[in-house]
Parts: sequence; C-alpha cells; structure tokens
Amino acid sequence: MNFARKNVRFVWVLLLAAVCMLLFAAPALAAEDPIEFSIEITPQSMTAPGDIQVSLRVANTSDRDMIDPVTLYDPAGNVVTGFGDGGSYILAAGSFRTWEGTWKVTQEELNAGEFAYQVKYHIEDENGDLVEMSRMAVARIEFTGERAALEVNRTITPEVVRSGGTATVVYELYNAGNVNLNNVRVKENISRNAQTVKSLAPGEKETLTFTSRIGNADITSSAEITYKAEGASDSTTQTIDEKVIPLAKPNLKITLSSPSTGVNIGEAATLVITFANEGNITYSNVTVKDEKKGEILSNLTIPANTTVTQEKAFILTEPTTFKVSATLPDNTGNTNTLNAAEELTIGVFDPEKSMLLSLNLTCDQETIHQTPADVHFTLTVTNNSNVKAEKIAITHGDMAITTIAELEPGASTVIERDARISQAGKFRFTASVKDSMQNTVTFDSNTLQITYAAPTVAPTVVPIVTVAPPVLVTAAPADAVLGQARSAFGTVALALGALFAVCAVLFLAGSGVRLYKAIRRKNAYDHFELAERRDYTEPAQDYENEAGEETPEAEYREEPLEVEGLPHERMMHDPNETPILRAPKAENMPESDGEGGYRISRSEAKPEESAPEKAESAAEEAPAENASAEETPAPEASADEAAPAHRRRRAAHRERKVTDEEE
Repeated sequence: MNFARKNVRFVWVLLLAAVCMLLFAAPALAAEDPIEFSIEITPQSMTAPGDIQVSLRVANTSDRDMIDPVTLYDPAGNVVTGFGDGGSYILAAGSFRTWEGTWKVTQEELNAGEFAYQVKYHIEDENGDLVEMSRMAVARIEFTGERAALEVNRTITPEVVRSGGTATVVYELYNAGNVNLNNVRVKENISRNAQTVKSLAPGEKETLTFTSRIGNADITSSAEITYKAEGASDSTTQTIDEKVIPLAKPNLKITLSSPSTGVNIGEAATLVITFANEGNITYSNVTVKDEKKGEILSNLTIPANTTVTQEKAFILTEPTTFKVSATLPDNTGNTNTLNAAEELTIGVFDPEKSMLLSLNLTCDQETIHQTPADVHFTLTVTNNSNVKAEKIAITHGDMAITTIAELEPGASTVIERDARISQAGKFRFTASVKDSMQNTVTFDSNTLQITYAAPTVAPTVVPIVTVAPPVLVTAAPADAVLGQARSAFGTVALALGALFAVCAVLFLAGSGVRLYKAIRRKNAYDHFELAERRDYTEPAQDYENEAGEETPEAEYREEPLEVEGLPHERMMHDPNETPILRAPKAENMPESDGEGGYRISRSEAKPEESAPEKAESAAEEAPAENASAEETPAPEASADEAAPAHRRRRAAHRERKVTDEEE
C-alpha cells in the first residue's frame, strides 16, 4: 500500500515538473521567433462582397539578420508578388517591411467574419538546422448587409434496405442568413418528383422527405437544391454529395462450443457463443436465450462483417444440453430470431464413476548398439477407477497395437511386444477408452528413452599355441569346379608362354638384322693408312712455292663433296652445313713426286659375298701384294731424301736465310 502511494506521488511530481518545463519553454520558444506580423483593413464592415484596403507590416525583432527571405501569401494561398522581390524579402536585424494592397472579400469570408494573410520563413534551431516557420495575420470584418445562407442536413433510413423494402431520405433545410429564401427546390435522385418550399424566413427550418422502394440492387442518394434570396436577381444552386444506400445481404451464423466436454459435479462449465456476421447488416441490442437457462446474454452489438465471441459460465450438477436462440434487431428496421446451428451437451461426471487408467512401460534394453535393433517392450495397464473399463485401445502414435476387451476395477494386464526400431528415441504408448458418459478419454504411459551407443571392441586375447599331434591326412576327392578352374588357368598360362616365345624369337631376329646392317655400314666406310699426315697426293704445305703457284693440295681440296655418295652420307647430309671437300677422282689427281706422299686404300664390300667368303678373298690377295712388293724393290734414298718435301723446303729456306744474314 505504501509502495503504491509513493508511486502515485512520484507520478504527480513528474507531471508537475513536465508542466513547468513546458510553461517556461513556451516563452523561450516564442522569443526565438524574430518575426512579428500585423494587419489592418479599411473599412472594417461591409454590406456585400467587394474590395477592401489591406495594410501589412512584417518586422524582424531580433539582433540577427534573416538568412532566408520572408514570403507573403494572400487568403487564397497565392504569393503576393508586390511584397519584396517576387513576393519574398530578406529582413535585416531590427528592420521591417510593409505592403499595402486591395483584397476582394467573398461572401463566404463575410459570413465567416474574417480573412487572413500568411508569411512563411526559416530560422535556425539550437543545432544550426533550418526550421520552417509560418505566421498568420487575421483581419476581422463585420458583415452588416444582407446575407443569404442555407444549411442542409440529410438523413437516410434505414442504412441498409432489404429487398422489397423502402428507403427514406429526409432533408432538413435551415435559413442561416438574414434575408428570406424563396422557392427552395430540392431534386432528390431516388425520386422522380422534386419538392419545393416557397419561402424560408431567417432562422426557420423545413423538412422534406423522399422515399423509394428498393429492388435487388443498391440505390444512390444525391440532391440539387436551388433558391433565390429576397431582393437578389440570380438564383443560388447547392449540390448534396452522393451516398449509396446498399441492398441488405444478411449472413449471420451462431455456433456453440466449450473448452471441455464434461466437468465434475458442482464444477463450472464454460459455454462459448460465437456470432459470425459475414453480411452487411449491423445488429444492435441483441438478446440471447437458452431453452432451459433463460436469458443468458443481452444488449449485444454485432457489426457487419465482424465476428463476436461471448462466454458464459454455468455451475452444473447434471449433464446439460444447451439450445440457444438470439433476437436480432438490425439496421434495416427489422427484428428477426436466429437459432444456433447445433446443440451442445456438457457432461457431468461422478468422481466415483470416473475412468482412470495407468500405463507402465519397460523394455529389455535402453541402449542399442546398432540400427535397426530388436527391442522387447512390456506394457502394464492397470484400471484404477471404480468402474469396469471396456474396449481399451492401445496405440503407439498412429499405429494400433492391440485392444483389451475389458478390465475390472483394480485389475492389471501385461502386453508384451517385440518391435524392430529404426533409430533411438522416445517411445510412449496410449490407451483410449469411453467413460460412463460415452466420452472418449485417453491415458499415456511413461516416456521411455532408448539411446544409441557404438559397440565396444573386445580386447584381443593372445592365443596359446599347442602343437597338434601328427594326423594322417587323406587326400580329399578333387572337386569338379576346382578342377575346371585349374584347367582354365593352365590353358591361359600356356597361351601366355607361347606368346612370350614368339616375342623372344622376333626380338632375336630383329637384333640379328640390326647387327648385320651395322657390319655392312661399318665395311662401307673408307679406311686410311696410318701416317704423320693424311693426304691424297702430296704432303700439305704451309705456304705457297717460290713461283707463287698454288700447291696441288689447294687444287684438289677445292672440289666440293657431291651429296650423291654412299647411302649413309646422303641420309646424314645437312644442306645448311659447310660443304665437305673430297679428293678428286683418280684420273684428275696430280702425279706424285714420290716424296712421302700416300694414296687412299679402300676395300669394297660386295653385297653378294658373305662374310667368310670376303675373309678368304682378303687372305688370298694379301700374299699376292706382298709378292709384288718384294719383286719391285724401292730405290734407296738418303736420310734427307727420305724426309718429306715440306720439311726439305723449310730446311732450304732456313739455310738461305742464314746465308743472307752472313753476307
């Protein structure tokens, strides 16, 4: 209690502080606005619409120049271009700007007794941001002449019209002016005939009523009113906006429900009444009655296109059936009665006769090591009520397990089932049975959690080796399938061996052919005799002779090698290489001077002769050559003559040089 009082006091203190802040802040905000705006008019009263002289003054009361210009607007919202530059003017600190002009006052402004000019501008706030501001200067004017004014009020009943019903439109005409209004004529859209009021004095009212019978569609109400003020030459026309009068489309349904189908004796049962209005009719002052309980609801409003739900609690001592009806006054002017779609029965139970079952669930293993797994479930069902339970349906989810025909009070029964579960999880069984009121009640067993665990690998045991005694083994008869397999493998092995032998023969044959070709290529090359220098006719000279003539070596070495030589030379010749020089033919060779020269000796291999035959021919030719050499002895020569020619020439040259130096 003290805490609540303290809170209330605290709230009041906060409210007072807020009010004080607003009171102090209002003058501060007003002081921040530097603009003062005033207006004067001449004359201040008029008898009819017309021109009036207007004088305006806009002043900057602060000590700072205006950043943005001040713009002036007339009562119609248009910019006054004569004020400053195109209607805008920048006010310096402490300066002001005036404007004088003419404004044409309308009858509406005369009737209102005022009109106003407006200025708009920007100022800086505490953060330096520009804030748009505006001020009004209101001019009061008195209308002292004749004023014609007609006020019209339209009423449509009913708001929604049923098919075949009548729609009524009532116009209330009121003369709000100071002159008589003559020939006030009202033409309503729902009626073919117009109605006229001949004269309506100031402050006087007149009512005109129009009716129309509605068919199977909506109708629209609108009116055109014309009148003429007394003493005026022209008539005034006033238009009333359109309004649709809809065709009634009733669609209301009443349903009954309850959170529970039954209660114990002496307990409260809740009756839920739902009004689903999907039509365009509104019901007011609705009364709801029950056949046995009487009036249970009153003064209800059910708007169109809405759903309304009402609850009512009752203390029940016996089973009760509710039959509900509603009295429905609507906005079409009709009152109808509507019954609930269905009756509702709420049962009452005797605790001594209530049904109560208990279910206890167990299994042979709460941990499985593989999926799927076979699990043995045991369900014990016990009847703890004072009445016999019959046709007890046992289910697991949507799967029916079995049905117990009957179970006496206090009795139990055991149900065992072997089930293959696809995965670990929670398992629970449900028992469904009807009580004494033929209501189905359900009871759940305890929830059994079966988990999954990977199997544990058994430890490895080192086996003890025991030497077995010798056993006489008798050869088992050969298996036919094994014999066929061995025969097939033997055939494959034989084929692979033959293939390998063929490959070996081909390899040896190819090697022999390559060796034979290599020997032939080797025998086709030229073979030179060993000597200090290789030459074809004469030894090489390092310089030209005394006569300046080129040596025979230069003559025959300039002849290029023709590519049309031996086969291996044609194959290995590169056209981009420097040409190879070959010795000239025998008939073009210069004659040897017999001084240390040597000639090429070449053994030609004949293709048609085999290797042994060539060896025999070479052995036969060798003695003949030796014999010819012995028959023609070489002439004896001195040591100087036996030396090569180029050495002898060099020695002669050195001797001449020594002789010249001595001389």
